[in-house]
Amino acid sequence: MTSLPNHRNIPSASAPRDAMSLLANIDFSYQHYALGDLLTTQVELATIAIEQRLQHVDVVAMVNPDMPAASFQSFVTPNNYITYFDNVISLFECNPMLRSLQLVRDVETFDFLVLSRHRSGLPMWPHFNNHLKMRQSYPLGHARLNAFHARHGYLPRLGAPRGYGSWSRRFHQGELEARPLVVVNPRQSALTHNPAAVHRDAPLEIWYGFIDAVATRRPEVLFVAVGGYSEWEHRLLHRSNVFIPRAFGLGLAHELALMRIARLFMGTSSGFATFATFADIPYAIVNLEHRFAPHAGMTPGDRHYPFGRADQVVTWRLETTEELLALFDELYGSRDRGTKAP
Repeated sequence: MTSLPNHRNIPSASAPRDAMSLLANIDFSYQHYALGDLLTTQVELATIAIEQRLQHVDVVAMVNPDMPAASFQSFVTPNNYITYFDNVISLFECNPMLRSLQLVRDVETFDFLVLSRHRSGLPMWPHFNNHLKMRQSYPLGHARLNAFHARHGYLPRLGAPRGYGSWSRRFHQGELEARPLVVVNPRQSALTHNPAAVHRDAPLEIWYGFIDAVATRRPEVLFVAVGGYSEWEHRLLHRSNVFIPRAFGLGLAHELALMRIARLFMGTSSGFATFATFADIPYAIVNLEHRFAPHAGMTPGDRHYPFGRADQVVTWRLETTEELLALFDELYGSRDRGTKAP
């Protein structure tokens, strides 16, 4: 922060000085462009604000063009970072307590915002000393969220990105003919330009068998296949019970808004599964990694997160078509039944 002595020459931005808000500084120099991590962070920020009796969360998202990503994500470069940054902006808008969002790429401006907030003694995340270390531990676990749920009996829930909720309802009634929606995300990182953790990718033939079986049994159901443009096979376009938002020029914000009104989410461990985890929707997240169990406060084999309802199910093994059908039969329609916590 060597630029801070010159802060008087930076009039373009200022840190919110409201004592009833939490200022959250998201610095992509060390934090990750990862849907799941950023969504988990939004829920954590809301819990911190609630427990400090604050009313709002103000987010400052920073990308340094000369150092646009952590070393772990070296594929994000000064030449392409805007694409990655633009893709994740809608995630901040899912925060149920968000009041303002500032996007910054000038290092001096960001340093001034952080230091002025620190000097004011007003609530800020991360702690100033932690921010100076420029490190974030991964994976992000659920310890804080589990503790909050144990104390209060609920978690703040992610919403649709701001402004997209009304769009999703209109789009559903019009273009999708009000068909009941089941959102699916069988993760396919191997199809992307930067494959990662491909061992978590789903077996597509098993999912195709499941989708085709539901087409026969429940032809009114429309599957919404979410994920990046390269993460689906063109074979899906030929199925009358599948809609692919990315094939029609829609993006992540549209997908999350459609998830929020869906009857059910089904998928493997991914950022979309994280959105389902922290949104008020039924879900089946299959083949959860055993090594994540201690980070979630669970034991492999547990059927629900500690804060999950009876219609929010996780499994710990490779899925089969028969298991997907059984989960669908169990969970589809649970929104209508008003399923409670187990």
